[in-house]
Amino acid sequence: MNGHGAGGPASRRQAFWRWAARSCVALLLVAFSGPASAQPVQPPSAQPPTPPAHPQPTAPQPARALAPRISVITFGPGDETFSKFGHDAILISDPRQAPANRELVFNYGTFRFDSPSLIMDFLKGKLSYWLSVSTLERTLEVYRAFNRSVSVQELSLSPEAALAIQAFLFENAKPENSHYRYDYYLDNCATRIRDVLDRHLGGRLAAASQGPAPLTYREHTRRLTVGAPFLFFGLDLAMGPLIDHPATEWQAMFLPEKVEAKLAQMTDEHGAPLVKRQRVLFDSKRPPLSQTAPGFRWGWLITGVVIGAALYGLGHGRGRLVALAQALALAVVGVLTGVLGSLLLVLWLLTDHAVTYWNQNVLLCPIWALAIPLLCLDFGRSRPKYSRLMMGVVGAAVGSSALALLLLLVLGNQATGPAVSLFLPLWLGAGVGVWVRCGKPALLSVVRAERALPSLR
Repeated sequence: MNGHGAGGPASRRQAFWRWAARSCVALLLVAFSGPASAQPVQPPSAQPPTPPAHPQPTAPQPARALAPRISVITFGPGDETFSKFGHDAILISDPRQAPANRELVFNYGTFRFDSPSLIMDFLKGKLSYWLSVSTLERTLEVYRAFNRSVSVQELSLSPEAALAIQAFLFENAKPENSHYRYDYYLDNCATRIRDVLDRHLGGRLAAASQGPAPLTYREHTRRLTVGAPFLFFGLDLAMGPLIDHPATEWQAMFLPEKVEAKLAQMTDEHGAPLVKRQRVLFDSKRPPLSQTAPGFRWGWLITGVVIGAALYGLGHGRGRLVALAQALALAVVGVLTGVLGSLLLVLWLLTDHAVTYWNQNVLLCPIWALAIPLLCLDFGRSRPKYSRLMMGVVGAAVGSSALALLLLLVLGNQATGPAVSLFLPLWLGAGVGVWVRCGKPALLSVVRAERALPSLR
């Protein structure tokens, strides 16, 4: 933008909407990539000082006596949305490299936040991440600035295994090899490191990780976002039943902390601990994370009951202003739930986000709720013409929410408890409030409202 004028009002409006769209998708991106994103070395919210030159390691020559040391670095969670799940990387300490490159950090959690295709790639579920290389000094500078703990596990590996891992990472870091399709549960910064280690440990890491994990993907996601209510709710609402399947210890290593814990339990081929030495490079002094899934979130039920009671109470009120207030409240509910339901359907039907498929929360945020704001233009009148149609639309939302509760109780294949506890009492209150405003007609007669549909054209 340097050297260019501000342009006319039209260009300014276009620039504003482009900025708004990118900002919305950026917020969705950091929320969606949370469970596995592990942030890049340079978090997009704050850029660290640029080092004098990007490290360019030279491929080492085999030398048994001077084999590199391989370590796994685990970074603790931070305050930002994208840092809630931690991060990890591989550290290679090689005395044969030039002094500036003797301790290099290989990071699978790098992506371009300013990419022109970021929006479409995210919406399609085709985000591209890559393996980047940085110095240990620069990496520590970034994580200290964000008050995130840094611990290092030096692994007890044979010289051949250490050299093989180093050669693999150097080859993988080449531009033509470094990119991969990111998946926040199945292919992320933690699973990449897990797989690299398992490949060069002869499959022993996978063999030792086939036991059942105590928590599912969703329960891990909930426990790590429970302190961020909106992130908790957004992720819980957007994810379908795929993340409620029982997980193994191997699958649980989508989280950096689980990779760290499993490595600490492993032994090498001689029966000695696989982790030769563990040290803390920086301690953030943050409280330890809970290792259990959070209990029932009463706050969502209370919120749903309060909103539902308010909608019910407005239906009992008398006077023009109360009727208008009820219509406005219903319009807001219709817009919010209808937009949410539309987004859930887009994620399910039009993207590669497999974890959003068959999401039962579409029953709680029905797409037909988008008709409610249009009907509210009539419903706020003293004698609404389409009141029965409004009853039918809202009643259908009550019925679909009840169906969501039934699926939760009978099938139980998707843990929709928080969403059901919020939306079911909300829709019940809205439904009864509309029914009261309409004079409490016989509920079966509402079916006749379908005859009013042609007159709305």
